[in-house]
Amino acid sequence: MRQPISFIIVLSLLLVMWAGAFRASIAAGQQTDTQVEYKIKAAFLLNFAKFITWPKQTFATKDQAFTLCVLGRDPFGPALSAIQSRTVGKRKIELRYIDTVRQAETCQMVYISGSEKEGLETINAALRNRAIVTVSDMQGFARTGGIIEFVIRGSKLSFIINLAAANKQGVHINSSLLNLAVEVIR
Repeated sequence: MRQPISFIIVLSLLLVMWAGAFRASIAAGQQTDTQVEYKIKAAFLLNFAKFITWPKQTFATKDQAFTLCVLGRDPFGPALSAIQSRTVGKRKIELRYIDTVRQAETCQMVYISGSEKEGLETINAALRNRAIVTVSDMQGFARTGGIIEFVIRGSKLSFIINLAAANKQGVHINSSLLNLAVEVIR
């Protein structure tokens, strides 16, 4: 029970920080709204990974790194480097920037950049039967087979989860994470 409460607190704090940091950085002229948005999305990726369980055969060894990949043009800039020193469970995070869906086959989580919109159907088809959590902020991503779609509702960053796709791919999403989604596709 402790983990879900801490996750809710962390996400709530992130939302508050995002709003405050956005206003402060824009007022100071230090960061654009996009830079702040992707810092928050990077933190969400880390927290998503902590509340998802992959099948045991996903990892060849007990100390294999958790691989987070960015497919296509990198919208995060330096924002992801902050999570590279963190862990998912006891696994170190390994960041990879990849150009092809074939390279994504060794990742546990893949952020699919908007630059890949034209090939999204092919990407989803290639990853559909693998225990890979796909994440993107492309509109309609979850409805086309992606697992987690970032959305902005009002002024809040949130997400949609395609639970049906996650189940088909053999990954289990914790109910606490499902409860925080603005929509769950079953």
